[in-house]
Amino acid sequence: MNHIGPKLHDDRPRIVAFGSGKGGTGKSTLCADIARALTRYNFRVLCIDNAWGCPSLNILLRCEEPTFDIAGEQGTGLGDPDSHIAEFIVPTGYPSVFLASLAAARRHPFSPPSFHADELLHQLYELDFDWILIDMSDGLSALDVGMFTLSDIPILITTPEPAAVRQTTQFLRAVLFRAIGYHPDAASLETEVLDILYNQPLDFRAQDLRYDAPSANSRAIIDETLQRLEPYMIVNLVREGAEHDLGFVLSHALHHELQIFPRVLTSIEYADRRWFYNRRNTGLNSSRSEEGLSNDIELLARNIRDISLVDLRYPRPIPTRGEMHPALRMGLNPELSRNEVRQYCRRLWEGYRRENAISLVFGDPDQREEIAARLETLYRQVLTMPSESFSKTEVEQASRQYNAQERSPRPSPSNFKRPSESAKKDNRNGSPSGAKDPSDTQDSDNSESTKQTRNSTLREDSEGRPKARLDRRDQESGDETSSVSLSSPGETLAELRREASMSLQELSSRTHIGVKYLAAIEEVDIEVLPRRVYLRGYIREIARVFGVDGRKLLQDYFEYLERG
Repeated sequence: MNHIGPKLHDDRPRIVAFGSGKGGTGKSTLCADIARALTRYNFRVLCIDNAWGCPSLNILLRCEEPTFDIAGEQGTGLGDPDSHIAEFIVPTGYPSVFLASLAAARRHPFSPPSFHADELLHQLYELDFDWILIDMSDGLSALDVGMFTLSDIPILITTPEPAAVRQTTQFLRAVLFRAIGYHPDAASLETEVLDILYNQPLDFRAQDLRYDAPSANSRAIIDETLQRLEPYMIVNLVREGAEHDLGFVLSHALHHELQIFPRVLTSIEYADRRWFYNRRNTGLNSSRSEEGLSNDIELLARNIRDISLVDLRYPRPIPTRGEMHPALRMGLNPELSRNEVRQYCRRLWEGYRRENAISLVFGDPDQREEIAARLETLYRQVLTMPSESFSKTEVEQASRQYNAQERSPRPSPSNFKRPSESAKKDNRNGSPSGAKDPSDTQDSDNSESTKQTRNSTLREDSEGRPKARLDRRDQESGDETSSVSLSSPGETLAELRREASMSLQELSSRTHIGVKYLAAIEEVDIEVLPRRVYLRGYIREIARVFGVDGRKLLQDYFEYLERG
């Protein structure tokens, strides 16, 4: 759960916040439906409508329009002395569901209530409810972002549209800004913290915040905030099967860019006939009847009620350069079966290849293709991974080692040089010119080898066929007598595929060869390679797709097997 706000205990309700900063993502509908689903577990639920300018949650909950009779000196609005949110709670058309609207609590029309997020949350803690669901308004106001940051279960609501992906990313950046200010030690370093935050660009990265920290103490504040901020995510209005994986890809990309890992709760399909039916029959309410809750909503309510199970299944990714279970590097419990880990990895790298909207998360859009290439390499590793998963002890030991690395002493202020503007720009493009932060290892297990692969070239023989790859290190060494030959002919096939910007899955679709065998051919894995009569046909088909002479590839490949 989120650890920015006060610690959860049995004497206060759980606070769930639905936010995204963008309208039309379905925050209000999900808030109303989940409130009804929680009442089936005998919970008392309070919904808070944060839209102080145009409330709509009352329509979904079938209750009266919020009254606006506080203007003048007669009434008391939130923020006034001795005011409390309990004065504005009204029953709804559903048993055990209540509503409080900030629109009825403000003093003047179209003016936000004069109070802060932490003040309202402390009042909510005093109420006699099991759950409090907060429907955030659109935009990035301090009140909405603050309440989302301090809630127990902050849930990002997004849709597959590129505009929603972009807005969700910016909303999460605003939440990170607010969370740093809520750190217990931020007040003692107010000048430093404000200087760090107010000098960031709109597309800042977590690494930018660390580089701009002028002291070890301010950097520790940033690192601890990144560890304590634990949001969740729902992808709403999904229209096709491929969009169901968008949440996992977006979560992975946000962790790569901001070191924040929103765990995916579920994806909810777009039911167009639902809206048509209710509009024709009720005229106002777009929710279903009292009994009709979709399976997605029921699953979502169970996940929220047992949120610890979601945390267990999707732990925070652990980037590492050493030997580590692939599941830990993707944010997946390694105690799952190899098949589940393989499918998850495949969904990730296929999603990076397919979803162009993921580029909007990164300051440098080219990072999407680089991460996809690394995930493809990781997928091959998963294919040959033993069936047995790591034990729980080994997983906990790896987590402790990573956390110890995160808490390692930082450079002192006297030795730490703040980068120039050009250095910071290079850093945001993935090539920092200053000292490398040890925590900036997300998804960079094979970063050096990936860069060498990307910067290497293919030599060609007299007939124009790819012959050998010249490594960048050989170019820089200037050793003309060194042998420039491929480690295996499978590398030639892999290089041809990368030059064509084709994934293993795409090549499998065009050749009708299984991904397992394609990966084995490129790796020359003799334990997985098919019988030679089939292998010859596979290599000829691959050569046909890339438009090269298959006879030379066959000769080199089988000569290598004979020598091997």
